[in-house]
Amino acid sequence: CFLDKINGRYTFSHDRVQEATYNMMSTKERAMRHSQYGVAIYSDAIQSGRTDELLFTAMDQINLGGPTFIMDPEQRALIAGLNLQAGKKAMDVSDFLSASSFFDYGMSFLKEDLWRTRYDLTLALFDNAARCSYAIGDHEKVKALSEQVLTSAGSFSDKLNVMYYTVSALCDASL
Repeated sequence: CFLDKINGRYTFSHDRVQEATYNMMSTKERAMRHSQYGVAIYSDAIQSGRTDELLFTAMDQINLGGPTFIMDPEQRALIAGLNLQAGKKAMDVSDFLSASSFFDYGMSFLKEDLWRTRYDLTLALFDNAARCSYAIGDHEKVKALSEQVLTSAGSFSDKLNVMYYTVSALCDASL
């Protein structure tokens, strides 16, 4: 028997059976399932009032699925915003590597015209991603993110944070 029924829930009888089943799915099907699970987890979290404790789990699943299966621009923006929220929560506990990943995924859910259509969200994602990249010592990424902000941001004050991270990274590199 490959499945066991415990307390009304089915589980695989062994990790290897679960792994083999997972590996039998196509990459496309896996991505679609991850997206579906993540959305289901987040929907359940909203209904049960447990969004804070399930945010990371839901976003990890949605991000494993990637932006491919999310066609609606509003839903993509919502997921980008949830990644921003998850990234900020990760930063609050000084997990800058995870935070950086959430910000990167958030940016990936926005379309090419992200600076024009979702300016505030895009700026927040890039700003926080640059901060995390600086915190983990990825100076090349700080530079790449800063270049995008410096090129696309609408005002000098919107560029200040990334300018600070860029100058700080240059100072660190010269030591």
